[in-house]
Amino acid sequence: MHIYWRDGSITREAIDKRVVAGLGFFDGVHLGHQAILHRVEELATKSGAIPLMITFDRHPLSILSPDTVPKLLTSPTERRVYAWDLGITAVAELVFDENLATMDAERFASDILANRLGVISVVAGEDFSFGHRGQGGVSLLRQEGHQWGIDTVDIVEPLFVKESKVSSTRIRNLLREGKVEEARECLGRPYRLAGPVITGEGRGRALGFPTANLAVPSDRLIPKDGVYAVTVRRAADGSSGDMKHDDHEQKAMIGVLSIGDKPTFAGSGQTIEVHILDKNENYYSQKLEVSLHKWLRPTQRFGSAGELKHQVDQDIKATRQLFTMKHTIMPGEIYTHRAL
Repeated sequence: MHIYWRDGSITREAIDKRVVAGLGFFDGVHLGHQAILHRVEELATKSGAIPLMITFDRHPLSILSPDTVPKLLTSPTERRVYAWDLGITAVAELVFDENLATMDAERFASDILANRLGVISVVAGEDFSFGHRGQGGVSLLRQEGHQWGIDTVDIVEPLFVKESKVSSTRIRNLLREGKVEEARECLGRPYRLAGPVITGEGRGRALGFPTANLAVPSDRLIPKDGVYAVTVRRAADGSSGDMKHDDHEQKAMIGVLSIGDKPTFAGSGQTIEVHILDKNENYYSQKLEVSLHKWLRPTQRFGSAGELKHQVDQDIKATRQLFTMKHTIMPGEIYTHRAL
């Protein structure tokens, strides 16, 4: 177990602390998850306790059913930062291995929740379960929790957007269809991809549209191939896991993102590259974070480089028009969310 505190420190247990804990994997930290974490913060404030998010260092299915592990919406670093921005003081990441997967529910509640983390209250969604074969749940905590010092168990009802339940699965399906605007409604923010800039083939620069090629982790959900209107900012590395929670803010840059295999040039393999408008900088070795705002068109094969160049001009024009519309992030505006 590692507990990542908002001040940047890391511990292995919460010693002599009273904790209100939100339980779940929290992939995406979507609106449903946010409702849980808001409730955690509220209860912690009332009881003078620490608001804590308890999650896992990997998706539980990576141990329980490796062939069915879904692509992820957030990295551990992103989940921590999103939680901190919601008022959570610390994030406990449990190592989900065979030992944890086979631990009985009573031991999980008594040894981990009560003894190591000092949990006095629990907040979770209605379908959360824990312990070997998911044998433990909110009903167990309500019936037996008092003997371990867990006095209250609060269940947060599912949240619905457009009459459908908000869930990580729903968001993945929307992104696979390129419906990034609908995904944003469920997430409460644009879906984001982040990665270091790597060397590309230089074709974009040759056409007059230099691009930054992103190396996105293989376990990350990549939306449907196509061209997207995006905003971009430089991202903190965060790879060590000890990223400080600060007030670092950045101005947004706007851009056009392409996801696909470069069919005009008989490319092989998926690439993720972004052209940042009105910039001609070298971003190599930097890490960029891209927020996807609108799917513009599918990738397609053009008869010549000239035809492709004309289409990219149209994509840029459409992107500029999008970011002049009301309620859309404009270049020069400040992101209130911290760079990941």
